Parts: sequence; C-alpha cells; structure tokens
Amino acid sequence: MEDGDGGSHKFAPFASELDWRIARWAVQEGIGHKSFDRLMAIPGVSTGMSLNFVGAFDNVLWLSYHNVRGLHKMVDSIPPHAKCKTRELWYKSDPDNKHIIHYRDPKEVISALLGNPAHAKDIVYCPRKIFTDSSKMTRIYNEMWTGEWWNTVQGATLAPVIITTDKTQLMQYSGNKTAYPVYMTLGNLPRSLRRGPSQHACVLVAYLSVSKSVGQELTKKHKSAHIQQIFHDSMHFILEPLKEAGKHGIEVVFGDGYVRRVYPILTCYVADYPEQCLVMCAKYGTCPKCMASENDLGKSEASRRRAHNFQDRCKQHLISGAVTQPFWDGFPLCNTHLSITPDILHQLYQGKGWSELSQVSGKERKDMARILLGCLISKAPSQVVLCYRAILDFVYIAQYPSHDDNTLHYLDYALKLFHDNKHILTDPNLVPVREHLNIPKFHTMLHYAQVIRDFRTTDNYNIEMFERFHIDCAKEGWRASNFRDEVPQMVQWLARQEKGPKMGISISKRPSALNQPLASVQSKHYCPLFSHHLIHYLNQFLNCSQGQAIPRSQLHSTQLPFNNISVWHAFKFRRDTLGNDIDGSQEFNAVKAKPRRGIDALDYKVNSLTTIPLLI
Repeated sequence: MEDGDGGSHKFAPFASELDWRIARWAVQEGIGHKSFDRLMAIPGVSTGMSLNFVGAFDNVLWLSYHNVRGLHKMVDSIPPHAKCKTRELWYKSDPDNKHIIHYRDPKEVISALLGNPAHAKDIVYCPRKIFTDSSKMTRIYNEMWTGEWWNTVQGATLAPVIITTDKTQLMQYSGNKTAYPVYMTLGNLPRSLRRGPSQHACVLVAYLSVSKSVGQELTKKHKSAHIQQIFHDSMHFILEPLKEAGKHGIEVVFGDGYVRRVYPILTCYVADYPEQCLVMCAKYGTCPKCMASENDLGKSEASRRRAHNFQDRCKQHLISGAVTQPFWDGFPLCNTHLSITPDILHQLYQGKGWSELSQVSGKERKDMARILLGCLISKAPSQVVLCYRAILDFVYIAQYPSHDDNTLHYLDYALKLFHDNKHILTDPNLVPVREHLNIPKFHTMLHYAQVIRDFRTTDNYNIEMFERFHIDCAKEGWRASNFRDEVPQMVQWLARQEKGPKMGISISKRPSALNQPLASVQSKHYCPLFSHHLIHYLNQFLNCSQGQAIPRSQLHSTQLPFNNISVWHAFKFRRDTLGNDIDGSQEFNAVKAKPRRGIDALDYKVNSLTTIPLLI
C-alpha cells in the first residue's frame, strides 16, 4: 500500500524499510542510549534538521525518530503476543513489605506457542505407541507423546504444560543480585524445538519476587515459612487461569490456520531438589515424589506415592505445614507429585564425589565423570570400583535419547548392581566413605525408569536445558539495565527484543494479480468485508490533529478513492513468537493465499494472514 507521496507503510509504524532496519539493528545489537543519541545528532541522519541544512548532503537517512526515546516509543507501540502485567503481594502480618511479580497470561502464551506458523507441521495433537517391531512386544520411549501419561489421559486435544522455576545469579563473580524466572513450554512440540533457544519454543512466563524483606521481627523458621507462602501465592496467581482452561478448554488458532479447542494440563514440573521440596511442600531431606523419610533414602526400593490431602497430619506425612493450600491444588488431571521430573545435572553430576568444588560448570563436571573410573583403578577395592561403575552406567544410560523396555531394564540393572555393593562404602571395618547413604540424590535414581515410561526421555526435561535461557531472559536484560529497580527494565528489554524480528515483511517486486477490482478480490478470496476493514485500516494513518482522519461514526458511509488494487498471493515474514534468543539470522516463514475455486462458506479453516490479500 502506498500513500499519496509514494511512501510505503508496510513497515508501519516505521516510515520506511530503512527506518525499520536501523531500529531493528539498534534493538538487537544493544546499542547504548547515549551512543545512539550521538548517532542521531549527526547532520543528515534524522528529520530534525532543516531542509536547507540537510539538503547539502547527498545521502540523507531521513529517519522518523530523533533519539533513542523516540525509537523505543515506536517499538513499544507494536502489540506483543502476550502482554506483561504486574501484581503486588502483601500480607497483614508484614504490611510494610510488598512483593512484586511480573507475569504473562499463560493462556496467551499457549496460544502464541501453538499459533506459531513455523512449528505448524511439527505440532503433535494425540499420543502414539511406538514399538521396535511388528510383534508389538517392546515399547519405544522418546518424545512425550510416546509415554504412558499422555496415552492414559488423552480424551481430547491436550496441551501438556511443562513449567520450570529456577533462581539464578545475575552477577558473574560476586554480589547478591538474583532473578527468579518462570519458564513454560508444551509437550506438543518436539524436543529438538524445545531445546533450541533460537526456536522460540520455550518462553518466559514470569519473574517472581526476590525480595528478602519478609519482616525483621520474624524468627528464622517463620521467615522460611513466609518465603514459602510467597512462592505459592505468586505461582497460584500466575497459573490460576490454567485450572479453568484445563476443565473447559480454550479455542486456539493454530499455525496451520485451523481453530481447535485444547485443554492445557500441568504435566511436568522441572526443578532442582530444593525447588522440588518448595513446590511439593515436602520436608527437606525427604523425597518429594514418594513417602520415603530421611532415614529410608538409602533403601533399594521406593515408597508409596504421596497423596494430595497433605493438610492432615503434615508432620506424620513428612510434609511442610507452612502452606495450607499449594498453588497446584485444583489442577485437573494432574498429580503434581507424579509430575516432578529427574534432574540430570544436579542429581547425577553434581555432588557425587566432588561436592566441595565450587564455580564448576556442568560441562566440566561431565568431563570429570569421563575419567573418574580410570582414576579409581588399582587405587580402590574392586567392590568400590564396581559401585562407581554402576553409578556411571546409570548416568549414561539415563541420558539415552531414545529408550525401549530393554534399555530401561539395563537402567534398573545398573541401579541394582550399585545397591548390591554399596555396603562397602559404609563398612566400619574399612575406611568408610560415609556413615550412611540416606542421600536424596541416590534415592531419586529409583524413580528414573518410571518417569521415562510416563513422560519420555530425560533430555526433554533436564533443568540444564532451561538454564541456557537464563542468558537471554535474565542476564542480558539485567546488563542492559541501569542496575536500579532492574526487573521492570528487564521485562521491557525482553519485550523489545521479541518484537525485533517480526517488524516487516518481504514480498516479490511484481504482484501476482495486477489492478484487480475490489469486488473480484472480495469474491475470490471470500472476504466480503475487506473494503470495510481496509477503510478503517487506512484511516488510522491520517493525521487526527490536522483534521485529516474521518470520524469513526462516518466510516460506514465512506467510499475508497480507488476501485482497483494489486494483489500478492504470497509473502515472507519473520515472526518471533515470545522468543528468548535473538540470533540475528535471516530466517523467514512463507504464507500463501491463492484465490479459491468453488468457495465453500462452511469451511472452518481460518487464517487472518491468508484471507486478507496483500495489496499495493
């Protein structure tokens, strides 16, 4: 579409493609505010100079913004896929301290994830059972839809929700600046998409409060209980919309253009052990999945599963009684204790043999595990070596990208081998490694095989995957702030980063259909109200202050000043749906909208990008 001066508005709210490209460059590259303002002050860059002065320059950028404030105002005018909101929590017992959470509506996040056209061909709507051969005797487990949970629960189109919470340090070496992000992804998406930051299949849902002001007069025990209550109240407020949506469903326009009713179900909760105890209201030192006490963690068998009715006799059931109603109470088709997943990084690599080390990365711990067994040969009794070999076998088998019933048997065998020989580690007649092995990390190994059967392989819900998103969703945003009241700045920075790739479209130089009558366009593309909406769209670009814009009450009788338009049947665009990583690569999605023959008005396929033709 062109205005009377020949200027293009396909990059609106920017005046031109150059206007948009410079804005995207400034946002994505993190150009400093003062540096950008100095750039804008160069004669000939912005429109702030007089015509007589600028006319002396051959190459004039003629930008529509004069400084970084004007640039940010234009970027912020682009509507987000899921708007960020703010909520304050305060308590009568501590009225002086407020706890602020920044969050997005999880239903909007789910709609954005499922509505991404780039993932339309990859989304899975129903579970599957995969076998190794035609005899169907041996099951294969890899993606979530191959697990037992989805096959058991499926009764309609599900959106298995995967949540993770993980507090992270914002400062690299020293300081106490922290962030508390909450991430969300869906089991409908393949693990290869969910694990890649540039795929935008895992998104930030909220920043929880990290305030340590919980009442100076409270005892240490009461402060801990109050922090636990703040966490559950915050998560309750953020995820509460999913309870009603899980019962009655929500209508979502998918990336393929179809409208489907989906039922979001809280399926997996990914966290490290302290976070698991916080989420499940479990006593620290016990198992958050079963009823094993702190004195039973060294046994070779798991205890019975925990139940939801934890309020009664909390201490007898090894449950923290600080929270009377956890945030997960009331989620449909959800057993939250079952949803707790293993954590390869913290449970299997950290703390087993080198717990005294600090500032060691996950990769360095994995490298140490590769040489550990060789270091023990001829330096420890053979039974000790056998214990460590069994643990290492378990660690590596647990990380298989695909499992079947046979590999899970190998996993159970490695664990049994460890339990059969572990007594040498506590033998008082030798030099004991420990007095006992009632360690939560050893106990959680008992649950791995069943979790893999229920929710697929561990590479999909390992917390190490989500820790990668801390760089893009927390640390980079914090570095871009002024370090004072940084969370609102981090939210705004992330929102601008998400809008960068979707500013603008790419079309061919020549239209697919030249000078088509409006009536023909409306008939062939089955959009009878196209002229009406086009009038409203064009009117928003007229200047209201100069009396050019037509009042809304008169638009119904307004006629377009032209009868013919040129139509494109395809265009390319780059759309970042709540992305977490802006890598700058030029990846585009294609949309095609060819005129239909034999229009069927009852067709329920809906796609706003294809039913309204692109015109000039």
